[in-house]
Amino acid sequence: MTLVGMATAVDLDIDIPDSVSGSWLEDIRSAGSAAVLRDRLAQRFPVLADGRFQRMIILGAAGEGERLANIAAGLGIQVVAIADDNPARLSTSVAGVTVQPTADLAKFDLDIPVIIASHRPLQSVQRLRAMGFETVAIFATLQILSPERFPPHMFYDGWLEDLADNTDEYTRLFESLDETSQMHLQAILGFRQTTEIGAIAPVIDWDVYEPKGLLSFGKDEVYVDAGTFDGDSIRLFIDRMGGAFERVIGFEPDPKTYEQLKENFRTDDRVECVNKGLYNCSGTMRFVNDASRGAILIDDGGLEVEVTSLDDYLNGDRVTYIKMNIEGAELAALEGARQSIEKWAPKLAISGYHRPSDLWRVPQLIKQIWPGYELALRQQDAGVIETVVYAH
Repeated sequence: MTLVGMATAVDLDIDIPDSVSGSWLEDIRSAGSAAVLRDRLAQRFPVLADGRFQRMIILGAAGEGERLANIAAGLGIQVVAIADDNPARLSTSVAGVTVQPTADLAKFDLDIPVIIASHRPLQSVQRLRAMGFETVAIFATLQILSPERFPPHMFYDGWLEDLADNTDEYTRLFESLDETSQMHLQAILGFRQTTEIGAIAPVIDWDVYEPKGLLSFGKDEVYVDAGTFDGDSIRLFIDRMGGAFERVIGFEPDPKTYEQLKENFRTDDRVECVNKGLYNCSGTMRFVNDASRGAILIDDGGLEVEVTSLDDYLNGDRVTYIKMNIEGAELAALEGARQSIEKWAPKLAISGYHRPSDLWRVPQLIKQIWPGYELALRQQDAGVIETVVYAH
């Protein structure tokens, strides 16, 4: 079934993996354990699972690509090439390997596994398989198959264990959703069991934070943007609203990024830029200060930054729409917005992917705070990122 606004597998020219039972949710239940789920994943990637591979090619020379190259060196796996088409990275060195264009990979043996170190791997998977490489996988596959050898990124830590241990939670979530959202959940669960991008490709809704036919907006919106970065999602909101809105409040804890954010909206006094993170209380916390989209609140190290709860900041003021993409702090920030949500029942768009269990914990908490919400789920990018829980 193809939905309006979604890309089809034919359009994307990518294979859709088969489930064991025809239902990815039932596959989790039939597995009964993370060990069985891991065995099934290993059957899809036998070369990676049995430890036979001694060489690899890495696509992606950013942070995760560099991390993978260093891990491989420690394991004695030869990185024969690192490719990246970002002009700024070409000819640089990563773990002693010179970065080259993706096109240059055509000269290598096709039986060398290619690992994509990117959270947006769709086009790379398509291109590499079209080039004829026999084993193409995302870095997550290694992290999930062998977490002891390839320490998992936060996104993938306990990935299969969460599925196996919380089957009942996923069943309850599925039963609470409309048909379209059920399709998205099934696709996401398929991706989490296979790490194959084809599992989610057919359902992707690219209208992030405003999926078609789901949310309605007026000209007096008060929009809270948590995890504003440099204001890209604020600009998206303003463009979609045709510039007609009442107030925007953007929270960005990183000092460097905040300065850029403030500069970007200095001519619009309806946009309030707040150099704080959203949390469940007001105070200070430690922050990984790398001016990136992956910047997160941590317990130790980093930079000390201010945080606030939304309830403390608004102090009862009206809010109509809240978006949160705050690298794993969503549950705490929702708790800190409890009074505002109870009072105003704003539309919500909350990231549900930073930790595996966020996929069911975020909607569970939203309904606990305000039972009157209708929930929806959308996969809005091609990878682990941009799984968004909506409430309206």
